[in-house]
Amino acid sequence: MYKIVILGNSCSGKTTLATQLSEKLHIPIHHLDLWFREPKMRKITQIRQRKRYFKKRLEKVLNTASWVIEGWGYLDTYDVRFSKADIIIFLDVFPQESKERFLIREQNKQMYIKITEKLTKQSFYKIDKFHQENRPIILDLFQKYEGELGKSLFHIARKYNLEQLLATLRNGKYG
Repeated sequence: MYKIVILGNSCSGKTTLATQLSEKLHIPIHHLDLWFREPKMRKITQIRQRKRYFKKRLEKVLNTASWVIEGWGYLDTYDVRFSKADIIIFLDVFPQESKERFLIREQNKQMYIKITEKLTKQSFYKIDKFHQENRPIILDLFQKYEGELGKSLFHIARKYNLEQLLATLRNGKYG
C-alpha cells in the first residue's frame, strides 16, 4: 500500500503528479486545496473551527490504508502528514518558474479573457510567500525524516520522469 504526500509551490505540478500516481497505482487521491472550496468548509467562518474541521478530515484520510495527498493545507499539518506517509515528494520549483507556469495556466484557462492584475499580484505574492515560509519548513521536515525506516523522500528540483519515479516506488517495499 502507498501513502504519498506531495508538496510544492503553486503551479509546481502537484496536482498533475498526484493524478498520475493515483491512476497508475490505483489509490485514492485527495486534493487539499479543493477542501477549502467545498460548501461545508465555506460555511465555517471562524478560522479555528475551519482548522479543526480540516485537521479532523485529514486525520480520517491519513488513517486509511492507501492515499495520495497533495496541496498546501495548514502549515501545522505538514509534520503529521510526513509522519503518516511512506513516500514524501517535494516539487521544489523556483518562484520565477511557478509564476511563468501560473501565467501559462491562466492564459490556457481563460483563452480570450485578460488575466487581471489583481489576480496576478495575489498569485505572485502567494508563490513568493510559499518559497519564503513553507519551503524552509518542508526542508526542515525532510531533514527530520531523512533516513527513517520505511520512508522514501524525493526532493525534486527539476522535471522528473514519471515512469522512472514509478519504477523507483514499485521497487521499494511499497509495491
